[in-house]
Amino acid sequence: MRYVALVLIFLPVSSTSGQELHETNSLVRIDAEDAQSSADADAEQDAAFASCHSQVAATASSGDSDTCPSQAPVDNPQTQTSDTSKAGKQSFFRSFLPDEYRIWTAPFQRRNYDSHAMKKYGVPFLLISAASIATDRRSADVLPNTRDQEIWSGRVSQIGAAYTLAGFAGATYLIGVAKRDRHVRETSVLALQALAHSQLIVFGLKQMTQRERPIVDKQRVGFWKGGNSFPSGHATGSFAVAAVFAYEYRHRIVIPMTAYSVATVVAASRMSAHRHWVSDAFVGSSLGFMIGRYVYKRHHDPSLSGSLVDRKSRLVPEVQVGPGGLLLSWGL
Repeated sequence: MRYVALVLIFLPVSSTSGQELHETNSLVRIDAEDAQSSADADAEQDAAFASCHSQVAATASSGDSDTCPSQAPVDNPQTQTSDTSKAGKQSFFRSFLPDEYRIWTAPFQRRNYDSHAMKKYGVPFLLISAASIATDRRSADVLPNTRDQEIWSGRVSQIGAAYTLAGFAGATYLIGVAKRDRHVRETSVLALQALAHSQLIVFGLKQMTQRERPIVDKQRVGFWKGGNSFPSGHATGSFAVAAVFAYEYRHRIVIPMTAYSVATVVAASRMSAHRHWVSDAFVGSSLGFMIGRYVYKRHHDPSLSGSLVDRKSRLVPEVQVGPGGLLLSWGL
């Protein structure tokens, strides 16, 4: 249980070393010089092109057939969009395994034990998890536990199945492509990434804890009994996807409310269907939220709308215009 708690609490926060920041400043200066040189070259080319055409117009009556050289070709926006899309796909596959590694190794990172997440999420999570595990047997008998309850709860809970969530995120991506909406496309890609992380984490924890499901035997609430109940995969996946949508569309209150409400219904239905204990659903929901939050904060494009990313003070510079030119500074 202690290991599970640590996996949840200490999802890593990206940071940038001093050497990387120094290199970034150098790159910024180089890019600024290149941009200025390119602008000067374009201006000279435009002036020469205009002068040439003036001379051709003045000598047109003499029958001269001099022509001016054509201007440099203009980049095709569709080609740029295609290149950006390819880069985004490559970035997705390139970052997935490192992210998975960071999530699993986070409990062994000393710096995470003094993080803000420990105070804000860690202590409440540990207390509620311990209380729910201790009372799982009694809480399982609170509902009427009829056959109809189990059947309908099982049907409702399929909303949070991995294939349902993946299909929803995939459909959202197609809508974003059809509408040429970068924000919608990013939301769907991050939701799929969070869902994939959640399923891998849940699979690993299930193999380590081996807790029996309440539908099999309500008396065997302990761990290492050969089952696969802890934590709830439906709850984890639902809250991972819900967190991404909630962070991406925080300015539209209806979307976060709907996303978290649906995820809560899924988690509750897994308990009423006797597929999971209360602690399974709670730990899964908390774990899913933290995974979705981690994926969003690590991969969200700041140029798109959404919740503010805490790492802005480290990675996104403050821009100041002074008499000496443009100044970029990072607050560390």
